[in-house]
Amino acid sequence: MDFNIVKANQQTDFKAIKELYYQTWTYDYIGIVPQKFLDHLTVDIWHPKERVNNTLLATVSGKIVGICTYGPGRRKEFSNYGEVYSLYVLPKFQHQGIGRKLFQSTLDILQEDFDNFYLLVLKDNLFAQAFCEMFEFEPIDEQVVENTAYGNLEYIILTK
Repeated sequence: MDFNIVKANQQTDFKAIKELYYQTWTYDYIGIVPQKFLDHLTVDIWHPKERVNNTLLATVSGKIVGICTYGPGRRKEFSNYGEVYSLYVLPKFQHQGIGRKLFQSTLDILQEDFDNFYLLVLKDNLFAQAFCEMFEFEPIDEQVVENTAYGNLEYIILTK
């Protein structure tokens, strides 16, 4: 499959990115996060334009099919690390190398400013954990729990 990796800009179709987030969350996270949480998601909870300068996109024939966002570590204990904030590929385009290319391209950009990297992965998302381990990320003992009105989201931290 032919796809391109490009940086987002002010002309990016942010509505398509919101829809991508919504589709991947409601498809990929069934059985991983509380169903009540998924049932209450809407496309309007995401604000991808806020990270326009830290976003890579995968496109197929001009359509956005994947996204990876990144930047400096947001957690205090990882403030000197680069962080991969998110990586999502539309279900129809998964398992075709798009996520790997987006992820590696993101790490290449982060490597310009950081020697170490980290990310959060949902605790029960074993596929995502194995994916990150292919890039030599390793889990640490610390976990993060996000309390929501619709149930808790439990994450593990992986570092490289």
